Amino acid sequence: MKPNARDLIRAFVRVGDTCSEDERFLETTKYWTGGLRLGIGDICVVFQFDSGKLVSVSETCEEVDEVSDQFGFDASPEAWGKLLSSTDEADGPVVSAWADDIARTGDRDAYWRYYLAFRRLLELTKEELE
Repeated sequence: MKPNARDLIRAFVRVGDTCSEDERFLETTKYWTGGLRLGIGDICVVFQFDSGKLVSVSETCEEVDEVSDQFGFDASPEAWGKLLSSTDEADGPVVSAWADDIARTGDRDAYWRYYLAFRRLLELTKEELE
């Protein structure tokens, strides 16, 4: 399946509604007060955390202000689709598809601290799209 922008946004939001039940995800977000912003074309899905708990998942067409402890990625729907369909399990769904138009944004320190949360979110989203 080759997901379009709408499919990707719905999948990220659905995973946001259920990832609080995933122990591996919860372990990766422990202590995080901040956000993760995923830009899919012109639309963003924003995950907000407070003391490690996911408090909201929202979809917006508005520009999202950069704040501390928030990082994200901007990419075309095609690049997200490639990233989520990667089958290189040794590296997980992330590594083999970084060559496209994916750009990291936001707080670099938050990225290094909470990269594993992003990676787990991708794994859960990949399962959602299957």
